[in-house]
Amino acid sequence: MTEDHEWTGDQPAQANTSAPSAARPASTSATAASASAATATPGSGSATTADGQEATGLHPKHIEWIEARGISADLARKLGLTTVSESGANWLAVPYVERGKTVNHKYRLTSEKRHRMDQGARLTLWNQDCLLGDSNQPVVICEGEWDAMTALELGWERVVSVPNGAPSEASDDPANAKRYEFLWEARDLLNRCDRFILATDDDPAGKALRADLIAMLGADRCNFVEYPFPSKDLNEVLDDHGPDAVHKCLREAKPCPVRGLYRMSDFPDMPEIRGMALGIDALAGKIEIVAGTVTVFTGYANMGKTSVMSTIVAHAIAHDFPVCIGSFETAPKPILRDSIARALIGCSANDFPRHPQRHAAFATIESHVTVISNSLDEELEFDIDAFLELARVSVQRDGSKLICIDPWNELEHKRRHDETLTEYIGRAIRAVKRFARRHNVAVWIVAHPTKPQKGVNQMPSLYDVSDSANWSNKADYGLVYHRKDKSKNEAQIAVVKVRMGLPGECCVETVMFDHHSSRIARHHAYHSEDA
Repeated sequence: MTEDHEWTGDQPAQANTSAPSAARPASTSATAASASAATATPGSGSATTADGQEATGLHPKHIEWIEARGISADLARKLGLTTVSESGANWLAVPYVERGKTVNHKYRLTSEKRHRMDQGARLTLWNQDCLLGDSNQPVVICEGEWDAMTALELGWERVVSVPNGAPSEASDDPANAKRYEFLWEARDLLNRCDRFILATDDDPAGKALRADLIAMLGADRCNFVEYPFPSKDLNEVLDDHGPDAVHKCLREAKPCPVRGLYRMSDFPDMPEIRGMALGIDALAGKIEIVAGTVTVFTGYANMGKTSVMSTIVAHAIAHDFPVCIGSFETAPKPILRDSIARALIGCSANDFPRHPQRHAAFATIESHVTVISNSLDEELEFDIDAFLELARVSVQRDGSKLICIDPWNELEHKRRHDETLTEYIGRAIRAVKRFARRHNVAVWIVAHPTKPQKGVNQMPSLYDVSDSANWSNKADYGLVYHRKDKSKNEAQIAVVKVRMGLPGECCVETVMFDHHSSRIARHHAYHSEDA
């Protein structure tokens, strides 16, 4: 039975569902219990004993023991409980009835915790016949008969118990485990039930049983009870806290978690989202570096995207914000290093070689920037998984808070054999987003758009990024940089996407590359001599 109310797993290979032979009370005349089913009527007060003799009624001591547990003798008789005498010992017998026929018994001594069942008899849910009728009432599943009788005593109508208690640990494949063959046998009845309340014991074994039941019955149909301290099962709740507490446990049973489906209370309260400015004054308040987000940055080749990224990285490390850069197109040294250093200092390319802060800028870059590159080892190939693994090391070892992939197309893109390019891009972006959230870092991806048609030079969008519309659909932020005329020091930078709830807003601003500071700046800061 899966979450769509049907059983999973193959039918058990062995049809023999016999209960394991239990230790029998010391007796020189003990015989094997009959495995054949005898007709019995619940409430008749009769049962077939292990030696084939019929026993009737309940011993006064058993009545006293049962009533001490908060269960009436009338209910016990209705359920067919009897006293069975054997070799000088009085066993309390609980019949297992299936479609009106007794198929097994569980015997226990009330003077000590000893149990056994009819040898060779098959296992079934106790009180299984309560499932025969149509009902919209939930089914309570207990770990033992006495907990089930507690719920029955208090008026809960559809209550069953597993026959063999709880396992020591949860099963790897409970649907095909021999100990749960009784559930397979009852699958037709169980598949008709819309809701289960799992009232297993509050101990490791009981929790293991609960996990197995959830796996077989489907988490969407299962609720689980929580007991008030110090009780660990329904009968103890009745004894420790009274009937109202039992009702409360069952009525307030909690839905079992279903992966991907939550209540509002399941979500943690999120702190106020706080980002870092990019260091581009034209974009102040429009887009920020925000932990846990993915930003896609696009623009045609040789338009100046590297200058934009150098401005952003320099501003980040100047504010003690470590950065990890996957640099696969720009040589890390000297081109990338010097571009970041000039923006960090705020000097021109002409002044940079002799600038007094040059070595201090290099030292800041050395302590705040790590580079993922194969330029020192051309045999290295980086697919998205390999890149994210090295990024993880940088986050954990170096404290990196901003991860840059520049550019995306230089990674090795390894699709699965049955995967389309669009499916691969979607899967890869999801992996990047999981990484950003898990490690609480911002990830920026520089991705090239497809080449424009000849004679067309309009600003691209995220939908123009090569291979997939997923770049637009899955990004948290989208940024585009475009120069209509490469002969002019003038560009449009556009925030084209800001996911709801994040700081910023869409905009288009005109900027330029300020040669005096080696940074991207507002166009009105343009100096005429730089034209």
